[in-house]
Amino acid sequence: MKKSIAVFMLLLLLLTGCSSGSDYEFTLKEAPKYQAGTSSPIVIEVQKDGKPAAGLEFTAYLEMAKMDHGSIEVDFTDKGNGLYESSTELPMAGEWIANIEGEADGSKFEHVMTFEVEKE
Repeated sequence: MKKSIAVFMLLLLLLTGCSSGSDYEFTLKEAPKYQAGTSSPIVIEVQKDGKPAAGLEFTAYLEMAKMDHGSIEVDFTDKGNGLYESSTELPMAGEWIANIEGEADGSKFEHVMTFEVEKE
């Protein structure tokens, strides 16, 4: 029993140390389009406390929601005023999931969003 409590407390301590990104609000401003063999922009707006968040470093791992095309890694660049941009070539249109992982001020954050990719 003591061992179970110790393991539970250790897990609780580890989970408390991880930030879920709840301080940041992510909004997809421009979804990528699908066109075979062509890269398309993806733009995400990030705010903290209702103000544009600057200086973040994050990567999105894109996965199709209902099909397995693997994961596509996309690194974002700060374009100013809370906007972050990248481009990607997707294998098809449909519903996609972005698993966002990043770091700000030494703290890690995560966020998940779904979006629709249309055929161009």
